[in-house]
Amino acid sequence: MAGLSWMIAVAAVLLCGCSNRSSSNGETAMRLSHEQTSEWIQQHRAWRLAKKVKPVWARAVRADEIGKPFQTADHATEVAQEGFWLCVGVAGEPWFQTREKIEAKYDRAREESKQFSFDQQACVYQVFQPKGDVQNWAAQVSGPQIEGFYIRPNYDMQHPLYSPAGGYVVKDHVPDPYRDNPDDVWLVQQSLFESTYELLLTSGDSP
Repeated sequence: MAGLSWMIAVAAVLLCGCSNRSSSNGETAMRLSHEQTSEWIQQHRAWRLAKKVKPVWARAVRADEIGKPFQTADHATEVAQEGFWLCVGVAGEPWFQTREKIEAKYDRAREESKQFSFDQQACVYQVFQPKGDVQNWAAQVSGPQIEGFYIRPNYDMQHPLYSPAGGYVVKDHVPDPYRDNPDDVWLVQQSLFESTYELLLTSGDSP
C-alpha cells in the first residue's frame, strides 16, 4: 500500500506540472480564461491604439473549397464557407472574412498570381493595403504570473484560442474600448502582431 500511495503522489505532481509552471518569484503561473483575460486587460488599462501596416491577399472561396478545413496561425481550424473570402497574411496564414469587411479596412491595390501552401495550384489573389485611417485597439497580455491566455474570437465563440504570454488581444476601433463589448475581440500571436501591426504611441491613446 505504501508503494501505491507513493506512485499516486508522483503522478499527481506530474499532472500538476503539465498545466502550470513556476514563475521567477516562485509563484504558480496561470493560463487565463477568456473572462480572466478580459478582466486583466481592464485592470491593467492595457488597450493601446494600433494600425495594421502590411497587406493581405484575398480571393473568393471557390465552390470546390466549401467545407474544406484550413489551419490558422492560432493552430485552430476554420472551415471555408460559401460567400466568404479567403484572406492570407504576410506569414501565409489563412482566415476568412466577408468582402464587405475587407473593403471597410483595406484598399484594393492590384492582382497577383500566388500559390500558398493550401492552394493546389496558383490562384489570382487581390492585394489589399490597409486604409491609412483605420485603427484598432490592441492589448498585450503578459506578466510574471501569466503562462498564457485564452480568447473566444467573435467568429467562433465555442472554440477558444490560446496564446502564450506576450500575445495580443485585438478589437475594432471604438471611442472607449473599456466600455465596449468585451467579447468582440480576436487573437493575434506576438510574432505575427509585431510583424504586421504598428502601435501608435501617442498621448492619450488609452482612454
